[in-house]
Amino acid sequence: MNKWKIAFFLLVFALIGSAVGLFYLISTPTDTTYIEPKTVQQTGNILTVNTTKEDFEGIANTFMAKAMEGKPLPLKLSLEDQVILSTELTIFSYTLPVKMFFEPFVDEDGNIRLEQSSLEIGRIKIPPETVLEVLKDSIELPEWMIVNPAKKEVLIQLASIPMSSGVYVRAKELNLGEDIITLEIIIPTK
Repeated sequence: MNKWKIAFFLLVFALIGSAVGLFYLISTPTDTTYIEPKTVQQTGNILTVNTTKEDFEGIANTFMAKAMEGKPLPLKLSLEDQVILSTELTIFSYTLPVKMFFEPFVDEDGNIRLEQSSLEIGRIKIPPETVLEVLKDSIELPEWMIVNPAKKEVLIQLASIPMSSGVYVRAKELNLGEDIITLEIIIPTK
């Protein structure tokens, strides 16, 4: 065999190996790391606030924009009968609009747990875990927003959102169907 045949076969093996390696990286899910929610000392004076879906949506988007300052914010929250997270994914220079629909629940610590009920990506059907995994890996979310693809949920730790004077918030009730959103603002005693 001459040196050109050897070089040709080495090139073919390198290309096949690269294609197999790329396929493996794309099809293998990333490690799912789940950060345990922080429990915050909930003592102090409590101010109860009732708000509407429209006001809560504005507040949530403002805090997300502030947390993502300096980075593009391809994530927007809107409220209807469900919580809707909208974003865009760019795949091979095509931008696809993505809407993820969640049922909201308030946990015992006052955090908001969003359980994914459905999603829309044009005409493409993708498992919810995959979309949450892509969201988690492609967008640098604030530390108080935890994506858990294995459970098909997003946890919003309200008490971990940085606020001035040590004030923090927890959810008390979240009933989107009747437009009842009740939050508690805890002002620590000194």
